Amino acid sequence: MVEALILINTTTGVMDRVYREVKGLEQVRKSAKVTGQHDIVAIARTEVMGEIRNTLMEKIRNIDGVKETTTSLVIR
Repeated sequence: MVEALILINTTTGVMDRVYREVKGLEQVRKSAKVTGQHDIVAIARTEVMGEIRNTLMEKIRNIDGVKETTTSLVIR
């Protein structure tokens, strides 16, 4: 099992919609709108690392209004 922390920045005025779309993705276990450097934080879990890199991140980056993402794998 691979777990990742995904930090998402959105364009102005779309955070609520992007949050709902991210929250609805099958691999996303938890998500939150946050203050600070990023707009949304999501915790995702998949069976293999390639699913995070190739499938999940592609889905998130293709959501209209996603400006930037940063992904960190959970190691413990």
